[in-house]
Amino acid sequence: MTLLSRMNMRFHLAPALLLWLSAAAAAQEETVAVQLQQGAIEGSKSEAKGGRTFYSFLGIPYAEPPVGSLRFKAPVRAGEWEGVRNGSAAPPGCPQPMYVGVTSEDCLFLNVFTPRVNKSDLPVMVWFLPGAFVMGNMEIYRPEYLLRKDVVLVVVQARLGILGFLSTADSELPGNLGLKDQTMALQWVRDNIHDLGGDRDKVTIFGQNAGAASVHHHIVSPKSKGLFKRAIMQSGSGLCPWSVREDHRYLAYQIGRFLECPGLTENPADMNSAELVECLMKIPAEKLTSALFTLTFISMNINPCTRSPTNAPYGLVPPTPNTRDEGALNSRTFLQDGTTNTLIQNYSTVVPFVMGLNVWDDNFDFLGRLIFHRYLGAVEFDMSKVDALTKLVSDSFYSTCTLEAIENHARGTTYGHRVYAYELQHRGQYTFTELYMGPAPEWIHTDVSHMDDLQYLFSFDNLNISMSKEEDFFVSRIMVDLWTNFAATGNPTPDMSMGFKWTPTDDSKLSYLGITSSPIMKVFDDVQDLEFWRNLPKKVNKLLYPERFRNEQD
Repeated sequence: MTLLSRMNMRFHLAPALLLWLSAAAAAQEETVAVQLQQGAIEGSKSEAKGGRTFYSFLGIPYAEPPVGSLRFKAPVRAGEWEGVRNGSAAPPGCPQPMYVGVTSEDCLFLNVFTPRVNKSDLPVMVWFLPGAFVMGNMEIYRPEYLLRKDVVLVVVQARLGILGFLSTADSELPGNLGLKDQTMALQWVRDNIHDLGGDRDKVTIFGQNAGAASVHHHIVSPKSKGLFKRAIMQSGSGLCPWSVREDHRYLAYQIGRFLECPGLTENPADMNSAELVECLMKIPAEKLTSALFTLTFISMNINPCTRSPTNAPYGLVPPTPNTRDEGALNSRTFLQDGTTNTLIQNYSTVVPFVMGLNVWDDNFDFLGRLIFHRYLGAVEFDMSKVDALTKLVSDSFYSTCTLEAIENHARGTTYGHRVYAYELQHRGQYTFTELYMGPAPEWIHTDVSHMDDLQYLFSFDNLNISMSKEEDFFVSRIMVDLWTNFAATGNPTPDMSMGFKWTPTDDSKLSYLGITSSPIMKVFDDVQDLEFWRNLPKKVNKLLYPERFRNEQD
């Protein structure tokens, strides 16, 4: 990576004076200005939980607007601005479906929240948004819990859906633009975060769902090397079936056909990539965004076009989690009308997706039926099988691929690296499954579901989700301490000040911290289910465990 860029010499004296004046007046003023390499920006003063002061700098551009000729191109470093930029206004979101608020293709911004507005060396935590690579709302991730501690929080917004991950699988449109945006954001952090109180050599990247998979892809990407030191993956990894795909060229063909791009014959192999991209360049962003959701259930899942990170280096430390009932949100989505219609009437398109299978896996239908029979019995469904369906989805979408990531990274303990695993087991006042879909009907059991850990790290007061139970606040305090300790030291419990020790796991005996109001270390013992999934001749398993699938006659 390149060295830290020199500041323009005309700013050599001005920032020192500006920062001195800002810091001196910070206790009295509601706004404060800081000089960055791009120009001066004015942020606003806020109050964290517990009354501690922090400062918000919103909508900082880290790349040029990816519009016009820059659509479908790798990000270009943002230039300087004139005057003092308003850092108190929330930027628009990236184009996506069901977004409440303003969206724009000009969306490559980040938000910075810091307790210090002078050069300092606080640990930095960079958050990548969840949302299945097609959605993501930067504005809702508020820092009032994390900023109780001495950390700088950076929230990154990157391109999504077709604009972020479409690929023709050739030089015309290589893809992974959303991941490339994140890498450029990390370069911005490296070059600027010291002016906002952070230490560029103490950066932790973290994310949930697609954000966690993004973290994993950065762990293995040489383009991100040196831009962060530690990593946290929450409810996902780059090994999960929804985090990577290999048929991007066919997907691009499908989208082009739906949008009536010229020159596309009945044979996808004859697709002219340059002509397709030229067509897509002219289509409004809103139409591109909605096009993805006109495709089949499986095709609408657009992901990074990279191989699963099966050969990940072990130099980074991901506390890699699950919540207890990860699949509950998915189960309610599949059965939201209280019937089995979605599953059985659409078996060929929906069920394999539920199984975590991909169209490039051999024996696609056979594997789907094998998994169905193991968890649900005969290929029929009634509402008495909902808990089994939740278990199936939890294992196929989250648990197995998370455990694979833990075990692969844990092999690095030989070299002094550490992996900390956890499972959120505390059922709080709120669960995101019910927040999204309303109170749970009697036919489904909802305990600790997908996304529930987010409410203990971020404040969602702006969504009218305000915790009121003392036990929930206590779990939040525990999680914030663990996460920020890890960011600061590489160890979530560097001493016994929390009254317990979170010990790292190893690949021979996977242990994890059960997070409740009284955390305790446990050992993963669901070995039979893990072995079942490892023995399936899926492509990712053949990469991870080639010896299992070697023909004995060879």
